Amino acid sequence: MNNDTVKATASDKVIESIAQMIVSGQVKPGGKLLTERAFAEKFKVTRSCVREAIRALALIGMVDIHPGGGTYVADNNSIIPEEPVLWMYHQSLDKFDEIYTARELIETEVYLECFDQMNEEIRTYIMDAREQLLNMNTDTITGEEMEHVLSTIDLTIGKYCGNSIMNKLLQTTLALRKELSINILNLTSSRESAVLYRCKVLTALLQDDKKILKNALKRFFMNSERELNIK
Repeated sequence: MNNDTVKATASDKVIESIAQMIVSGQVKPGGKLLTERAFAEKFKVTRSCVREAIRALALIGMVDIHPGGGTYVADNNSIIPEEPVLWMYHQSLDKFDEIYTARELIETEVYLECFDQMNEEIRTYIMDAREQLLNMNTDTITGEEMEHVLSTIDLTIGKYCGNSIMNKLLQTTLALRKELSINILNLTSSRESAVLYRCKVLTALLQDDKKILKNALKRFFMNSERELNIK
């Protein structure tokens, strides 16, 4: 067994132990966890193993890392910070198509689950979001500004979908797609296309037929793939 395998096993054990502390309620939401040094002594591992474990837990939204201020148990509605997500990405992934595949699966499921949860509050938000997109000046808005608008819509849909795990996974894909999305949206034609297809998805969400939404999502991702190829 090589050192990398031993290290991974040690980190996995620390992840499991800390997660159990959180799930069992030993440490409540908002509660501060032990320091890296204290955990290292407690579990008889290196501080680097503890650090990797905590970053992994931050990735799935179980803890919040406050640089210089410690690590805290996240509440159910907390937003996963981008830094640990991107750290995990650079550690384990090197192909964008892997991210894109995960993105399509997760975002599709989130929107479909939001359809199942539909109520007046959600319906009102969707109509307002669609109106915001339709009134957007795609000639003057920057790619970064556009990406922020689209991600905000996705995050809100994730909140409304009623599935906290899918919501956390959605936050992960949003963090991973951010840089490339900004680059693509720097093109005026891509911003126009994004408004068109996103509005079609939002309009489909308001229909009574789930098949309409599935088809709109399929067309949305087909267009996204074309944009990637153009880029």
